[in-house]
Amino acid sequence: MRSRTPFEANAPAGVATPGLAARGFVDIGVVDAWVDELARRDDWTASIPWEQLRNRPLTLREKAVVREFYAGAYQQNWNYNARHPWHEVIAKFRFLVANTVFGSLGKTLDGGCASGEVVRAFRAEGVDCWGFDLCPDLPDVAYPEARPFLRMGRADAIPFEPSDGFRTFVSYDVFEHVPIDCLERLPAELLRLGVTQAALVISNDTISPGHITIQSVDYYERLFAGAGFRILHELTPMLDPIPTPAGWNPTTESVIWAEYRRTGEPRNGWNAVPGHLFLRRD
Repeated sequence: MRSRTPFEANAPAGVATPGLAARGFVDIGVVDAWVDELARRDDWTASIPWEQLRNRPLTLREKAVVREFYAGAYQQNWNYNARHPWHEVIAKFRFLVANTVFGSLGKTLDGGCASGEVVRAFRAEGVDCWGFDLCPDLPDVAYPEARPFLRMGRADAIPFEPSDGFRTFVSYDVFEHVPIDCLERLPAELLRLGVTQAALVISNDTISPGHITIQSVDYYERLFAGAGFRILHELTPMLDPIPTPAGWNPTTESVIWAEYRRTGEPRNGWNAVPGHLFLRRD
């Protein structure tokens, strides 16, 4: 009998989808329930008119407002530095998926690292992982053990050099927060650094505060092709066995597990397409 992975260890029994029961997964309708909840909460409604900033270059004043929005309070409001077990599981899941796809990550850079959760998780797995974030209070909100490996910087002016030797770039739920003119300069930055592979999670949720770049898979395919990257499509066999942390049950204080889902491109549970994208530069 196959031993259970760390992700399966806490998975509750009982499923509705054939083939999952033996692996201990719960089958849930992968829907944007958390987005619906967000829309019902007035206290999450930001005063910034995000829809008016969407998919266009921002003025310097607008960029200053957006940067201030991501100050330390943003990290704390979203519990990015709270050591919540849900965030720990998500970070480890992201390592598992990226490592499965690429086989070897090498030195890795996390773009939009928040408080350093991914950096902590990847380093715990033996990966030399660093990160950068726009947050002006990054030194104050970062995990102490991640702080030496984090720098303040932007997607279009990454605060590292080619001599740093990064092979892999990862960025999770970040691109939708980046002004589109800045985002379109990112592929050239990755090329400058010598990055050859990237694992991304990109959301098309238009409700969450800060989501100002909402684009399709085709857009990202064209954007990164200009720097020599191609989207990897042949991933089904290797990703099929990976369970997805699809939610957190506050009653049982446990993770809700689901099968890794795809809608056009692989997705990681709650995100609409594009979801997970994997890129490689040959």
